[in-house]
Amino acid sequence: MSQIPELMGGRRLSHDAVSDKGFYTTGVGGKVQIFSDFIGNGALPLAGATGSGASLFVNHDTSSSGAPTFDHLALADGVYRMKFSNTDEDQELALYLGDDCCIPPTKNPIFEARCRITGTLSADDRIVIGLASARNATLDSILDHVWFRIEGGVNILAEGDDNGTTDNDDNDTGVDFTSGTFHTFKIDMSDLEDVKYFVDGSQCALPEKIDVSGMAAGDLLQPYIEIQKDAGTVEHSIDVDYISVLWDRS
Repeated sequence: MSQIPELMGGRRLSHDAVSDKGFYTTGVGGKVQIFSDFIGNGALPLAGATGSGASLFVNHDTSSSGAPTFDHLALADGVYRMKFSNTDEDQELALYLGDDCCIPPTKNPIFEARCRITGTLSADDRIVIGLASARNATLDSILDHVWFRIEGGVNILAEGDDNGTTDNDDNDTGVDFTSGTFHTFKIDMSDLEDVKYFVDGSQCALPEKIDVSGMAAGDLLQPYIEIQKDAGTVEHSIDVDYISVLWDRS
């Protein structure tokens, strides 16, 4: 369950518990917010599918013969799961806005998500949690992003890229995730020359600054969580309790 007050003094514009449309809030001290606690049931629609426009968050699924899990786990607490199937194939499972990018990086966005990862990732598995521009199957080819990345093992990395101007890869946060335990991931873009990363409320001491000052106002972002495997039969999963993004109103 989110620790962020649902309205934070703002006005709820829309919420659909079935489609998990989430809601925007306004009047939060001159801020705009995207927030979802993922209260609902069943799977969110796939990006581009009929009716997907009614849902703020959508899924992406590249599986061909397997049947990955997309599901709301608990109506009371609001948790959304993406889980690999045991089919030995490439699978890419994403939770995002379907490339309806709307967050200006120059408006001091702050991203936060509470997630639980189950399993120890192999070298063929990767997860990203943060903000990104339009989706690409090759994560490093996503033009603009700030995110946490886990690839093989349990070590949490911090990364950022501003369309190749400065590519900050594999910054070790010094923090490991614990399988089956919820962790809170926060990214503060108030200073684009020194983006701040936090895990469970503590700022990560990165070996070098993450500078994405090459991002312009028009390089719009979206909340973005993806779990990928190249092959294998292990059924890793990620559970998302909530996602919040707050930024300055124009």
